[in-house]
Amino acid sequence: MVKDDNKIDFYDDNNHDYRDFWVGRDYEHEAELIAFKKLLEGRHYKLAMDYGGGYGRLTPTLLEYSDQVILVDPSKKQLAIAKEKLAGLNVKFVQQQEKDNVPAEDASLDFLAMIRVSHHLPNPNPVFSEIARALKPGAESVIEIASEAHFVNRMRYLKQLKAVPSEPVAVGVHANGAEDDTPFVNHNPKTIEHQLEEQGLRVLEKLSVSNLRHRVFKENLPMSALLGVEKVAQRPLAYANFGPSIFFLVKKG
Repeated sequence: MVKDDNKIDFYDDNNHDYRDFWVGRDYEHEAELIAFKKLLEGRHYKLAMDYGGGYGRLTPTLLEYSDQVILVDPSKKQLAIAKEKLAGLNVKFVQQQEKDNVPAEDASLDFLAMIRVSHHLPNPNPVFSEIARALKPGAESVIEIASEAHFVNRMRYLKQLKAVPSEPVAVGVHANGAEDDTPFVNHNPKTIEHQLEEQGLRVLEKLSVSNLRHRVFKENLPMSALLGVEKVAQRPLAYANFGPSIFFLVKKG
């Protein structure tokens, strides 16, 4: 298969339903809700965007903190599911047509969420630039990254007497039943922080998320215990970039 570097509709394959990915991942979903709500606590936005929001998994939560949400995704299939799931809510649905594009006017958004998208971005800089362009001065964004520097990985690199790479690391090229169809990469959180700052997106806070994702914990602890630890650990563990997912709250300007 010839790889198309401009392909973005990864989840339109008829043999794949992104909702299936979340079967058995209740802990990860709830951990992300905890982080999202923690970062948005006490805030309210007029116009928000759920960028790469898929079938609207987190859109109802974002609506709790926003008057209106624009749900953006490149997949027609995911948007169709979202339209059914979110019928009657104040959500506008927009299909992303161009790679790395944020479909919004300059300085038009009060908030943008980008969660579970970075792992498809071998080079996130163009998207960060677009986010900065689309946000109003003083507007905020929650950006999640798949981290290469989580604790388990750091121990692996340490055994090899290597440092965690500063550049994105490819972790797989298999999705939707086809090789070379979808890029999957992990990022170094320190590199991401630097890239965000370069675009004028100042990091206000970060959280370490899904800290107990390892199967040893998931198979031996009840959900209540997993989430109890998650709630108290996300802030302190962020200083060490401990978890496999890092949430950044950033502000333009």
